[in-house]
Amino acid sequence: MEIVAICGSPREQGNTATLIEALFDGAREAGAETTRFDPAKMSIQDCTAGDECLVSAEASCRIDDDMQQIYAALRRADAWVLATPVYHGHVTGILKCVIDRLYAFYTTEGGEWRLGLSGRRRGAAIVVQADTERETPRRVAEYLESILSAYNADPVGCIAESGLTRPGDAAANPDLLARAKGLGRELASS
Repeated sequence: MEIVAICGSPREQGNTATLIEALFDGAREAGAETTRFDPAKMSIQDCTAGDECLVSAEASCRIDDDMQQIYAALRRADAWVLATPVYHGHVTGILKCVIDRLYAFYTTEGGEWRLGLSGRRRGAAIVVQADTERETPRRVAEYLESILSAYNADPVGCIAESGLTRPGDAAANPDLLARAKGLGRELASS
């Protein structure tokens, strides 16, 4: 079992990353291998809508940047995790750029839209927010779960947490860390 997480936070060790690592701890305990990508530290361009990726199921994005590493990892992964802090009511621009580039997994070969990825996988979403309002992180998590579903990643759960105002708040919350670890174990179970 291989789990790939994409961290949409620019903070390498912020609350989003802390919860990914707690999820990974649970997943590793269940025997999974884990890989985390931090697009904020990578060279990833915006989608240029060239549509060359749609030509065939084997086609890929023509932009030769670090997104190619993410594509390769996601293709072989058994589970995907999309994680983000809330920025202005939604995912960060960093994560949105990656999501837009996932378009390359689709094809119109044969005249119909279809996913060029084979098989099913599992998925999870992690969303954190500084504000104490609770509806926005839930709504963003639902959005991420819809993205996961579009790529045949069946959501097994999510963490949508508000009130994490400082970068160390998640690390100081044992119940939240335990929930993330439990989600990792669940994600890794077959």
